[in-house]
Amino acid sequence: MFDVSDAIKSVGEAFTSLFNLFKTNKETQSESEVIKDKRKAESANNIAEEIFLLVDNCRRGFSDKDWEEYLDLKHKFNNKD
Repeated sequence: MFDVSDAIKSVGEAFTSLFNLFKTNKETQSESEVIKDKRKAESANNIAEEIFLLVDNCRRGFSDKDWEEYLDLKHKFNNKD
């Protein structure tokens, strides 16, 4: 015979499974977004370091004031971690 309480229990378990699936998918998506953001940040950091090296070689083209500002910004960047 068809038992209503068993049917309700089965529907509840199905919804629980569905919500767990959505939760797992959301967590996986969030983790992949964090990984992508970290890779982008590492790439940007590498580019910034290359820019610093290039600018360091071009010291003669800067006024003393601009050079001091550059050094201050470079120091702030290097100590951000």
